[in-house]
Amino acid sequence: MASISPCAPILVQRLSMTGQLIGTLSTWLTAILRNRLVARRFVATRRFALLALCLLSVFSQDAGAVTPESPEVRKLIEQGKHYLEEHTDPLARLGGKCLIGLVFLKEGAALSHPRIEEALSACQNTAAEEVRKGDVYSNGLAIIFLAELEGGKNKDLIGRFAGSMMNRQKTHGGWGYDSLQTGDTSQTQYAALSFWELWRIGMAPPIESVDRCVNWLLRTQDPGGAWGYQGTVPSDKTSLSMMAAGMGGTMILGNMAGLLNPGSITEQEQPQEKIPSALQRANVERSLRPLSGSTVDRNLLNAAITRGQTWYDKNFSAAAIAGWRHHACYLLYSLERYKSFEELLTGYAPEEPEWYQLGYQFLKEHQLEHGGWHSDSDDPCATAFAVLFLMRSTQQILKQSLGQGTLVGGRGLSNDLSRMKMRGGRLVTEQKPTEVDSVLTMLEGEGSEDLDALLKDRAALRVNNVGPDEARRLQQVAKSGTPKARALAVRAIARLRNMDYVPTLLYAMTDPDRRVVREARDGLRFVSRRFGGFGLSDNFDDAEQYNVLDQWKAWYRRLRPNAVLLP
Repeated sequence: MASISPCAPILVQRLSMTGQLIGTLSTWLTAILRNRLVARRFVATRRFALLALCLLSVFSQDAGAVTPESPEVRKLIEQGKHYLEEHTDPLARLGGKCLIGLVFLKEGAALSHPRIEEALSACQNTAAEEVRKGDVYSNGLAIIFLAELEGGKNKDLIGRFAGSMMNRQKTHGGWGYDSLQTGDTSQTQYAALSFWELWRIGMAPPIESVDRCVNWLLRTQDPGGAWGYQGTVPSDKTSLSMMAAGMGGTMILGNMAGLLNPGSITEQEQPQEKIPSALQRANVERSLRPLSGSTVDRNLLNAAITRGQTWYDKNFSAAAIAGWRHHACYLLYSLERYKSFEELLTGYAPEEPEWYQLGYQFLKEHQLEHGGWHSDSDDPCATAFAVLFLMRSTQQILKQSLGQGTLVGGRGLSNDLSRMKMRGGRLVTEQKPTEVDSVLTMLEGEGSEDLDALLKDRAALRVNNVGPDEARRLQQVAKSGTPKARALAVRAIARLRNMDYVPTLLYAMTDPDRRVVREARDGLRFVSRRFGGFGLSDNFDDAEQYNVLDQWKAWYRRLRPNAVLLP
């Protein structure tokens, strides 16, 4: 395989290769490319790069990756919307109407759009008794739709559905069919997302309800890392769909409880300076603040997420999507939600992720002539799921600005009003991020106040275009600077996301200053893309610190057996 020549594309075209051999080669290449660490080592060789180019030129008729803005994706979205506009069912369940209305709401359609009006009317005309007797899916989707409609202004109506959702939670913490004692992973994911939407608009559920659901998800995760349809352990019916549902719910609720904090994506959107409380929007501030009082074990939560990610890495493929062909659109919507929260929490958000490419390819191949998609349960709902996946609907709401809402008071405004913008629900002054030369000057100098500001404001530190000389200077500061400078240098080195600098992060794990150790811990998780890492609580002791350090060293030696680690 490694000796294929530069003429491989021509030679392969002339050979009468069987479909089985083509599939084997294509699968081999996909597996290599999916493993980021392996790919990074192989791509360094000319031979692998040439082989990849040759194989892609032969086996890929559409090699260009797509995003939600790509013309070919937009074409599928528009065709799906057209189908939803032309096909309506007056007898459709409340949840289906809200799901379809959500498509047009997220696409920026006028509030007078028939599908949006239909969904709102269905919510308004559903009596309280019907809400209680209805299904969890409809209950959850009604909350999600109403929360995103005009900023969730229909508080009384939302409250009716929110109260019903909390009353439906079973004693063990999950949600499911009234006739069954067990919880249902599929239904629970919609309860979790509805809780997050309530939290976002300032109507957060009690932390006790959130904790009960998180603990149920932790208890019902299969030891292999996935979830089954019903909350039984072990489960012989785990699947990609239920893994996405379980991981999505776990991350969503962990985020609400303040146990899973956003990574670099959210940090870049945080305010650049402290804003007086008089300028805060009271309702938004409540919705952005993590709920307090959670009793969930953070280590158990991180371990569950790590198991889930490991299961995903082993089992995700185009074949896994195709295996859910008759409910694939439902699966893809769950997958997009899980992956969007993973991007938020890890800070790793590739523009053209593999899972999106495979999902797009499946939808492209299975779109029907009328523009919609098929499901054994309901074609309009399947089409709505597909369109929401294609537009990256969860990513939209995570990135969406909260707008220019009414401020409580008017004190503390910057003199330069042209630089004031709403970010994360606050009015902030735009500031130019600190460049690497300025960072190094601060770290190597005596600017204690500047260092304090950078430590408090993670968004202000950006280290783009760092060359070998600057990297060496950062490494030196990480070893011999002041405690504040060391902490910032470690943070900067981690953001380079370069495996060559892992030894410096490992060295920083032995630092006598706890801030530096925590920065090194978070940096290793970021570089390795291991969400939970190997543990290490904020209030660690020496035994825990060095136990975790040994595990990180073992991890790095497996990847780089000949690497020289700092003493």
